[in-house]
Amino acid sequence: MQTTNYKTLKTLTLSIFMGFGVLSTQAQIYVDAAATSGANNGTSWSDAYTDLQPALDAAAAGTEIRVAAGTYKPTAAADGSTDDDRDRAFHFNKDLVLKGSYNPATNTQDFTNRSILSGDFNEDDVITGSGSSLSITQNSENAYHVLITADLTTATQIEGFLITGGNGNGSSTNATSYSGEDFFNNRAGAMYNGTSSPSIVNTVFRGNSANFGGAMYNISSSPSMVNTVFSGNFARSDGGGMSNSASSPSIVNTVFSGNYSDDGGAGMYNGSSSPSIVNCIFSRNSANDDGGGAMYNSSSSSPSIVNSVFSGNEVEYDGGGMYNSSSSTPIIDNSVFYGNGSDIENSDTSSAIGEFSFSENYAKTGFAVLSADPFYDSSNPIGADGEWFTDDDGLQPSNAMSPLTDTGDATKLPADTADLDKDGNTSEAIPADIAGRTRVLNTSVDVGAYEFDSAVTFSVKVIDSGSLDIYSTGHKTVVISGVLNAKTTAHVYSLLGKLVVSKTFDKFSTSNSVDVSSLPTGVYLVKIHNAHHQVKTKKLFIQ
Repeated sequence: MQTTNYKTLKTLTLSIFMGFGVLSTQAQIYVDAAATSGANNGTSWSDAYTDLQPALDAAAAGTEIRVAAGTYKPTAAADGSTDDDRDRAFHFNKDLVLKGSYNPATNTQDFTNRSILSGDFNEDDVITGSGSSLSITQNSENAYHVLITADLTTATQIEGFLITGGNGNGSSTNATSYSGEDFFNNRAGAMYNGTSSPSIVNTVFRGNSANFGGAMYNISSSPSMVNTVFSGNFARSDGGGMSNSASSPSIVNTVFSGNYSDDGGAGMYNGSSSPSIVNCIFSRNSANDDGGGAMYNSSSSSPSIVNSVFSGNEVEYDGGGMYNSSSSTPIIDNSVFYGNGSDIENSDTSSAIGEFSFSENYAKTGFAVLSADPFYDSSNPIGADGEWFTDDDGLQPSNAMSPLTDTGDATKLPADTADLDKDGNTSEAIPADIAGRTRVLNTSVDVGAYEFDSAVTFSVKVIDSGSLDIYSTGHKTVVISGVLNAKTTAHVYSLLGKLVVSKTFDKFSTSNSVDVSSLPTGVYLVKIHNAHHQVKTKKLFIQ
């Protein structure tokens, strides 16, 4: 299989951004919630800060902050107020490089064990369903916003986090004032950018809610997102996944999945905004009222959408994939809409055109109509391994004969301004798809976010092992029953995605158990996998 020289997105790290200069005399500042025995001054992993906000406060502009895997919660309000704990949010207003998911033992990033920025102060959120059935409960005490940024440029990089548990359900008249901006409590559960343009890399937004912008709300800002997942976010009004006002973010290799909005644009709401969207997925988002299950464009918004997928999105009224109003004119190239009900709808003053794109039912300029599902497994977009950006993702071309394979136009790919492959060349075309494969493998670029690669074996789902079973004895023990054909690791995750227990078993073991007696009673996700593609995931209630 051909790959870029970083091989897969799991090892992707980005450190070259045009215009970025290191202004700090200290190369890095370190944060590790487990470093409780050191000096806690951030000078090394052993002496790391144990909370993130002190590191953000201490860092000079241009500093790189490395954050170990673990869970971090906001400890201070951006305006310094102390009346309401829900006003607490991580916050900064100077250009920094903020990189999460580090393993301190190796000083390398592991995106399968993420750093978690959580607004769930009680750690009791319950998240169920997806799309129209999405429900987020027990979050009444959560932070209004997990992260606030102000006055940032694209020199700011945020990479390798899970941002979760924000609940922007406050009053539209109450706001936090920070760096000359007002951050209203009814917007942006996860991340609120005020006149701010950060680059966001390989980050997951999940389990957030708000009246406006369940995961993210951008006001007079232009964030750039790379390898980012928005999953399981909930909004009561515009923009379940993102709401942009006068913003033009650059969004690359990003997933918007499981977002909800009452009034349209569950994945993204653009108001007078024209983001650039490349190698992105909008999957299983749901809007309850107005148009745009995945995206709502209003007030002369003209996003550029290249090599992206809109699939399985829902809306009560107009445009399950996209709704365009008030003179909005998105340009959509090398992209595919399928399984959204009505894929794209426009008001009388708006239009959506493009080239080399496909839709199930939109036949305007630049779109060919699909007669069948073109994907490998659209019923399971994330794949059997439960992780985006991997070889078993369901929204890649089904095979070499898929209408998506080799039917795009490679000249539509924009420049690799974020230097994804770290070769120093930011003028070349985007070199990789969302799974880290070479973006153009054969005669031309594939349509959608993935390149079909005949060397990839879609076998994990088939081997998702009926001979194995995972169950709880009800006495603080998880049992893995069945013959393991290779050395096998079992991971136990909380519902927020935090790795809480891990154990490795030898090849040919027939009965193995994991001690979970240290865990509180609750629902957990247990995942086992090995190099011979035995994979199984099960949700268990541990008593």
